Amino acid sequence: MVTFQQIQELVNFRSEDLPVVSAYLNTDLRRVNKDQIRITLKDMIKAREEELRAQDLTHQQQASLKEDFKKLENFVTTELFPEENRGYVIFSCSGKDFWQVYPLPQRVKNALIVDPDIYVRPLLAILNQFHRFAFVIVDQRRAQLFEMYMGKIEDYSHLISPDVPGKVRYAGWYGLEEKRVHRHIEQHVHEHYKRVSNFLFQLMNRHKWDYFILGGKFHELPRFEKHLHRYILDRIIERVDVEPFSWDINRVKASALEIETRFMRERLEKMIDLLITDAKKDHKAALGLESVLQAANMGNIRLLMIEEDRVLPGYECFGCGFLAIRNTICPICGETMQQMDDLFDEIIENTVNFNGDYYQVPRGTLLGEFGGIGAFLRFEVPEEA
Repeated sequence: MVTFQQIQELVNFRSEDLPVVSAYLNTDLRRVNKDQIRITLKDMIKAREEELRAQDLTHQQQASLKEDFKKLENFVTTELFPEENRGYVIFSCSGKDFWQVYPLPQRVKNALIVDPDIYVRPLLAILNQFHRFAFVIVDQRRAQLFEMYMGKIEDYSHLISPDVPGKVRYAGWYGLEEKRVHRHIEQHVHEHYKRVSNFLFQLMNRHKWDYFILGGKFHELPRFEKHLHRYILDRIIERVDVEPFSWDINRVKASALEIETRFMRERLEKMIDLLITDAKKDHKAALGLESVLQAANMGNIRLLMIEEDRVLPGYECFGCGFLAIRNTICPICGETMQQMDDLFDEIIENTVNFNGDYYQVPRGTLLGEFGGIGAFLRFEVPEEA
């Protein structure tokens, strides 16, 4: 699982004297096989090596890059590439002993960048599409905690509090002892819920959880929720009737994934409704391939919404990157436009390069009626533009 701490380490990494290699690999086995992935990486490395020969690199810089390329080739050779990992992003600076690998559930455009700075923006744009979910399961005596992110699950159930006393045989004068024991048990339950609540609050900022799922017996959850911080309460998206440790990890994951999928689809559908409404009112929104390409060429896309696996044929200028729906001479640099079977990656790359964000939308939404693509814009486009 990609942790928030990894992202922080990545963003904070600096290498002033040694170059950093940033590799983006399309590993979607529905479109490419392992040999093609290996050959693509080998070709990209060869192209970078030819460019680097013209640069005045120090012996230390050359040695670091040689080791970087060797580690990349070894990774592609040995990695199994599970079907759920449709893309990989790898950052390497061997001279600084820096190596990070990010498996992703969606494809990326193949790229190999050698630069003093990490080429991190495309990765951050992908990660911004996903949310971190905490799944908390509690009863009066026990607790479990799981984190869900990009389809992966991590068990943090070491938070389990000491057992609260269960059934007790009572003795004493006219039930007074029974009442005392009952108060004792209630105090333990209160302290248990308080400990779990405090633990969640402490971890919240460290793990940057966006939303929470609560599990427990429905009649008991309100007692636990009284101890939760307002920030957590406001981000509870669903409650599940379950007892701690009654489900195995696979059932927990299946339940959390189902809730996450439903929640994200509803959220995206609301965004698409707003996009369509704004576009029809001539607000800062565009629908359809032609309008989106116009906005992309102006660096005007704030948030792109594009159907996953949608094929978007068109034309690209290899000189300046201008995108068009029809064959023409590039209006920017005068080069002949080249036909592209699919502009999917190019539109996303353009959006990211201008610091925009994007969402890959599942099939079956209203966006499909507009060619599967639309965008919220930074500024309105004059009619004569």
